Amino acid sequence: MKRGDTAVSLLSAVPPSVVLVGPPRAVRGSFTLHNPTAEKLVVPPPTIRAQPATGRGAKTTKFAALPEAGFTMRRIIARPNAQRHVPIELNLPLTTEPGTYHLELDVDGETRQVVAHVTELVEFTIEPDHLVIPNRPGEKLHKRIVITNHGNVPLHVKSIGAVVLDEELAHCRAIRGALADVGDDAKGFDEVLGAFVKRYRDAFETLALKVQNDKQTVGSGDVCAFDLGITVPEKANARARYFGFAAISRGNLSFTVVPD
Repeated sequence: MKRGDTAVSLLSAVPPSVVLVGPPRAVRGSFTLHNPTAEKLVVPPPTIRAQPATGRGAKTTKFAALPEAGFTMRRIIARPNAQRHVPIELNLPLTTEPGTYHLELDVDGETRQVVAHVTELVEFTIEPDHLVIPNRPGEKLHKRIVITNHGNVPLHVKSIGAVVLDEELAHCRAIRGALADVGDDAKGFDEVLGAFVKRYRDAFETLALKVQNDKQTVGSGDVCAFDLGITVPEKANARARYFGFAAISRGNLSFTVVPD
């Protein structure tokens, strides 16, 4: 930047480059701006753009996540004989792949290298994320879910398989059943304990939905539908309600089995 006939350096030489880190929508960092003059300076809006390649016949590095004109910040007010840290936040498309990108910061003609580390973002939605299944023991039915990948890495969805179920009133059923078994003629603690163990063992017998689906990879920015074949366990109590969930990457698909 020039003040009269004098060139004024606004950017600190240390560190030699500006480092930005974060997921696509929030690649953050900062640089230090120094005003060595005794006057307040109004610095034109800085720009971050693809770094020009050097050498004869070299071409400018293409970074599709940035507009061709680059990313323009707001103008900066620099107080006399002072320095300030200027934050940078790049808002890139969600599909920007993880990696290290080399850019350039231009502050009124003065430039510095920018190293942008775009980190992995695993983000997706499942619609619907809660399935209600009629409690028909042994019967198979079909449901469909749709997964949208909002992240910048592929989402690998495997076959769901068995989904363990928990009965809603298992404790109540076990206690009432045990008390009914011993009645008023219990002969001792061992008999009462034995009744409770038997009822709880029956109540917490492992029951699981059988969920069948094709393996599929949902690419960054893609939307995929999944058809599920769901079989209710034959030993399920048709009058009971059950809950379960399947883990899909960092998300969950919930199931509720309800009396039909």
